[in-house]
Amino acid sequence: MRKLLKYPLCLIAIGACMCASLNGGGSGTNTGNGIVVGKIVDTSGSSVQDVLLQLLPVSYDPVRDGTPSDSFATLTDESGSFILRIPSVGVYNIEAFFSATSDRAFISNITAFGHDTVFAPTATIQKPGAIKILLPSQPAAAYVYLPGTTRFGRFAAGAAIIDSVPPGSFSTLYYVKGTDTSRNPVITTIFTVTSESTTFISDNQAWGFSKKFFLNTTSSGAAVSGNVYSFPVLVRLSAGNFVFSQAKSGGDDVRFVKANGSPLPSEIERWDPVTELAEVWVKVDTVRGNDSTQSITMYWGNPNAAGISSGESVFDATDGFLGVWHLAGAGGAQAADATAHHCNGTPTDTAPQTVPGMIGRALQFDGRANGIVMKNTANGPLNFSRPGTYTFSVWVWVDSVFEGDAFIAGKGFDQYALRIKGSQSIPAGMFEYVGAPVYGTEIRYAPAVVRQWKYMVGVRDSAGSYLFIDGRCVDSSGTTIYGGGNPADTTDFSIGRCGAAFASSTNANDYLPFRGKID
Repeated sequence: MRKLLKYPLCLIAIGACMCASLNGGGSGTNTGNGIVVGKIVDTSGSSVQDVLLQLLPVSYDPVRDGTPSDSFATLTDESGSFILRIPSVGVYNIEAFFSATSDRAFISNITAFGHDTVFAPTATIQKPGAIKILLPSQPAAAYVYLPGTTRFGRFAAGAAIIDSVPPGSFSTLYYVKGTDTSRNPVITTIFTVTSESTTFISDNQAWGFSKKFFLNTTSSGAAVSGNVYSFPVLVRLSAGNFVFSQAKSGGDDVRFVKANGSPLPSEIERWDPVTELAEVWVKVDTVRGNDSTQSITMYWGNPNAAGISSGESVFDATDGFLGVWHLAGAGGAQAADATAHHCNGTPTDTAPQTVPGMIGRALQFDGRANGIVMKNTANGPLNFSRPGTYTFSVWVWVDSVFEGDAFIAGKGFDQYALRIKGSQSIPAGMFEYVGAPVYGTEIRYAPAVVRQWKYMVGVRDSAGSYLFIDGRCVDSSGTTIYGGGNPADTTDFSIGRCGAAFASSTNANDYLPFRGKID
């Protein structure tokens, strides 16, 4: 950033100027030699000597108005006190900078009338903060500044940063488009800058807190070698990494942006300020493979912000998401579909109980009466054609393995399903994925693990069917059963219990209700 000052000063602002510029550009209507007196202390209340102070008109533009005159600057004495000469009638701000610690402070709206002595309130120097402004349409030649201060920043990739901003409240922020002579308001409502934090400003609103999250895809992290696109990243918050009292009670003021300041869609799955736990899904357009430097930033601390949580934006149907169920609800609304397809589920009989899950809350299925069916999904986006290409996944906690096949989720044995195999034609106690090729049924299986959360994924493509457990392909050949093989387009998608009614005893064991937790 280009230095415009003889001394590294800071910010201030508010109101319209009633006087001439301090850098030799004219005089006020009633010149005089009034003074402003005051005192500077540190956060413990102790006086601070040798703090540099600068008097600035409230309309001062640090880019266009040039370096402030040394005639209206001074240092505090051993008692922390100062006296500044006022050039003329007008309204001024005072910036304070302590070079020994880089702490800063400001005093706003000093109104001077002729030869009067103005007594300024005692100011406290603190570690500065910063302001990040997102205006995607602004050219690189544009700059943004706090009027009546020396603080400004230039735009790059639609964002600008004003650094070394003393903590406090402000009500005006302007930007100038290159050679344009007009100044344009960025924000006209009161916003706050906090010590050692960055205030994020967009859409005429300000956020007081921020936190950076790194996406580690190296071998020490997620171990993903290639780039992944349009990926929902899960952000977990707890008392250990987040102060819930700083945000709105439902997390409505939470925002996420990329490194260049561009906004990212997000969906709040859970926000519980009482237990201080939250899970938020953030759609990242590109997650770089084998990288530990990529980051996204979360902003919060805006009491006026409206919620923007949207499952449809994160789990976008145009990215291939056909159905997403968090299973975080209770009662009759236990399986809302986060996608635009709205394949919502309701209990088939007794509603499963909500319990702690792998991601937020989950549902506990009793193996008897619990089940959820997505009505009217027999046809539509969840009814895949043969052979079809799709991925089907679930977090599952198996309480126990018993006789028969416990149904986890799917659309019937003849189309696709995830199950727990009991003791029938393949070895007992197996995770099982059923997929439908052109004709018949393909079965992939691996030993089941009880009383542990496992991530179970079935994949079907033109080459065949695959079963993944915790990210590892455990079966890609398995068994193919020829015969039958209707695509089950009369069966609704369901969780915990098969949506089809099976009356014959020959396949009654194929669809026993599941006993355990599903997330």
